[in-house]
Amino acid sequence: MSQLTRLVRGFPGHPSHPPLTDVSIGAYTVATLALVLGALGVEDRKMAYAGLLALSGGLLVAVPTALTGLLDWLAMPRGTPARVTATWHLAVMVTATIAFAVAWLLQRPGYLDGTVRTGGWVVAVVAEVLLAIGGYLGGTVVFVYGHRVVGDTARPVAEALRPAMDDGRLPGGGRLPAGGPGGVPIDQPGA
Repeated sequence: MSQLTRLVRGFPGHPSHPPLTDVSIGAYTVATLALVLGALGVEDRKMAYAGLLALSGGLLVAVPTALTGLLDWLAMPRGTPARVTATWHLAVMVTATIAFAVAWLLQRPGYLDGTVRTGGWVVAVVAEVLLAIGGYLGGTVVFVYGHRVVGDTARPVAEALRPAMDDGRLPGGGRLPAGGPGGVPIDQPGA
């Protein structure tokens, strides 16, 4: 694995993908709420603007989010239940992102005239449901299968907050435990 790929993926216990998902999920959720509220007549002109701007932010952050997720997926051992679940997560999240892009296209004229378009908010709600399903699957990959989780609950806080190298070394000395969740060594691609 190249140094650039390692940097983009993040470090054991500190991967890049999860915090990026928080940003895109937050933006998409704000967009959907704004469009629904605007459709209900609550500050409709402002909500038309806010909805499209939030959708735009979510779509922009979707690029690095998808890239880091794809790199994590490629590093997972093939044929494992975690990889199968991650494949479903990937498919649902790509579908949700496409749906949010369609919502953006449908709402764009509403941004110009200050109205919430029916197609924009309806597609955004469908996309939000897909987003919740995809998030549940992603959570399963992390919290059930322990993908990219170190799992050292006894590590002192100061050490736990420092990113580790791929071989388990900590900056300034010390090492992560020899095996992660399920006995997967820290330096393995699936860790």
